[in-house]
Amino acid sequence: MTVIDLLTRVDAICQKYDKYDVDKLNGANVAGDDPFARLYASVDADINQCVEKAESAKQEKNRATVVALNAEIRRTKAKLLEEDLPKLQRLALKKVKGLTKEEIATRSDLVAALPDRIQSIPDGSSTAKKNGTWGASGSRTGGGIKFDSTADGNFDNEYFKGTEESNQFRQEYEMRKMNQDKGLDIIGEGLETLKNMASDMNEELDRQVPLMDEMDDKVDRANADLKNTNVRLKETVLQMRSSRNFCIDIILLCIILGIAAYLYKSSADHFHLFVVGSARLLPAAAAAAMSAVNITNVAVLDNPTAFLNPFQFEISYECLVPLDDDLEWKLIYVGSAEDENYDQQLESVLVGPVNVGTYRFVLQIREEDIIGVTVLLLTCSYMGQEFMRVGYYVNNDYDDEQLREEPPAKVLIDRVQRNILADKPRVTKFPINFHPEPSTSTGQQQQEPQTASPENHTGEASKPDADQ
Repeated sequence: MTVIDLLTRVDAICQKYDKYDVDKLNGANVAGDDPFARLYASVDADINQCVEKAESAKQEKNRATVVALNAEIRRTKAKLLEEDLPKLQRLALKKVKGLTKEEIATRSDLVAALPDRIQSIPDGSSTAKKNGTWGASGSRTGGGIKFDSTADGNFDNEYFKGTEESNQFRQEYEMRKMNQDKGLDIIGEGLETLKNMASDMNEELDRQVPLMDEMDDKVDRANADLKNTNVRLKETVLQMRSSRNFCIDIILLCIILGIAAYLYKSSADHFHLFVVGSARLLPAAAAAAMSAVNITNVAVLDNPTAFLNPFQFEISYECLVPLDDDLEWKLIYVGSAEDENYDQQLESVLVGPVNVGTYRFVLQIREEDIIGVTVLLLTCSYMGQEFMRVGYYVNNDYDDEQLREEPPAKVLIDRVQRNILADKPRVTKFPINFHPEPSTSTGQQQQEPQTASPENHTGEASKPDADQ
């Protein structure tokens, strides 16, 4: 802010409070307790303030600010015309001690000139009265055009009254102003609370600073004491380890070496036994654990496809050793992850003699177990011993986005699409004995649990074709 702005602001403030200066009123030959003088000074200050607001409204570019300034000007003008001007008219006619008749008449003239001054203030209204003559294009006739006005400035004509839009705007403005005042009050309370909190924090910090300093001093003293104690302890240890304790050190070292040698010897003996035993058991274990059948590839054909289309798997495997019994291939539909009773055996194929080849299975599942995500398990067993399991996630859902979001009550099988996640199989291998003893195989066959497989809904099981 420049010096000129400061001077302008000071002059405006001084002019605003001149009406309360008793000395100036006495200098103007008016008593300081004269109500007319005080009221007239107040009215004059309000008029000047309205003129300043009108000038600010002309220079303001924000329309909302212009409307607010014009509304304040209109309220001030209405107050002056309806309240202050009638009081001045009554006070101007009263006799005051120390005033002559000419001065009383002058007061009446001043009051009579106030309505024109008030009405001449622009307030943004299109119906504002303008005194004087017509424009330069018109010729003057007589003494000019004079507009009639009442003495107190009140106009009874409906034309000069506020419209519904202006009243509504005024009410909205007042409501917004009240809301802003409430918001400012809340902000003020919050700032006051923050101020109090900051003050309390400062006081607490002032109280904590000496304590922190004292703690630092105590820590420094404790560190110094600890260093001194360590030095004394080192000196004591050095004094204790004299030449007379050399024999004790040698004895302790021998005991430690003896324990280490004993542990080393024990571990070496155990390792030798383990190697010998492993060498003896290796042929039998290898023969029992080695898988005689390896699956080289499982291809899911026609995927994804409609649900009514059959399952098609192309299975390739190799046989490393000849097998006397048949290989049993099963395809199991997992109905529930929590209960195996809901599992369904979709297909079971016996392949024998075992040769390297490709096999295809055509499967079908029940209608009530269609929608949802489930699992298909492809297993291979030999003599009742499962040694291979391949799992696939299966997603059965509608092929239309609207049907997926709002599934019908009855399953529309012709609109269901099956998608087998063939690129992410889960392969599990189990070590079995492909050449068990006759008694062992018989016992295993007898001990195999007889599980009741669910009803097979396969229309027709295809026979495997072996590719030699």
